[in-house]
Amino acid sequence: MSEAAGSTMAPLTRHDMAFRRKLAIFSSNSRELSVIFAALVMFVALSFSTDTFFTELNLLSLLRQISVIGIIAVGSTFVFISGEIDLSVGALHGLLAMVCAKLAINMGIDMYAVALVGVLLGATLSGINGVITTKLRIPSFITTLGMLSIYSGATLVLSTGMPISGLQDPGFRSLVAGRAFGFIPAQVLWMVAAGIFGTYLLLFTRFGYNVFATGGNKAAAKAVGINTDRVKILAFVCSGALIGVSSFILLGWFRGVDPQTGNGLELSVIAAVIIGGTGLFGGQGSVLGTLVGALIIGMISNGTVLLGVDSYYEPVAHGAVILLAVIIDIWVRARR
Repeated sequence: MSEAAGSTMAPLTRHDMAFRRKLAIFSSNSRELSVIFAALVMFVALSFSTDTFFTELNLLSLLRQISVIGIIAVGSTFVFISGEIDLSVGALHGLLAMVCAKLAINMGIDMYAVALVGVLLGATLSGINGVITTKLRIPSFITTLGMLSIYSGATLVLSTGMPISGLQDPGFRSLVAGRAFGFIPAQVLWMVAAGIFGTYLLLFTRFGYNVFATGGNKAAAKAVGINTDRVKILAFVCSGALIGVSSFILLGWFRGVDPQTGNGLELSVIAAVIIGGTGLFGGQGSVLGTLVGALIIGMISNGTVLLGVDSYYEPVAHGAVILLAVIIDIWVRARR
């Protein structure tokens, strides 16, 4: 084997991995700017297209509506950057919300304790997805597709197909669904907090470094001593914990849960992550881009209502935007 070929096959050093991570972050930042620009264009277009879009009431309502999607999407960003996918986030959100409702409403357990249970259960169940994917070598697409059905069925069994309502805890409801400073919906602040938490983990911790390295080049990450299986499992755990947060927020917000809660939510979450610039094949992405992606999804839904467009066209628009984002991701990777 030639010297050139030998150097090509040589394992990357930590210095090389750090350089690649910087390249991934730089690429993510560039795509962030593109996503933010697209969001601004859409915002301006909707502002001029209807008299009701650019109003305080509508804008705050828009941010509140995307809060649950945004929180879940922050967690999914970790999974995507690590090189995996999770199709079960919507079903898990519905299951955790139903568990919280059963504990708080039917059994009278303190809502703050119930919230903790929701987060821990979410982290555990999602972590199991990670274990099955990494240890049994089953593609995450298949693992989470199966879990989607299991979670949905468990929700129906737990609820016997009937909604649970009547949460009585004004203090908790004010915390998760009240208004800060008299006008900012609490759900929005929870989403911002999730975004700050996710950004800190990704950019300022060794775990974040390992997530980028694992998704960017799994073999190279292993060569420098990174336990890639553990990183992917922890990425799923982070995602599940944030799904738990979204579930108790939803319960406090609506004071109850429907058995169909979360159905189809995974499509909006995946759309937010991909539109936000996170690589479909791992190794790049950002929480800020994901939240802007969630905002774009929200503006599409909000705009179709305000413009009087038939609601049947909304999923068409979502699908077109997702497809465009994937094409751009593949095109960018092909040019590197």
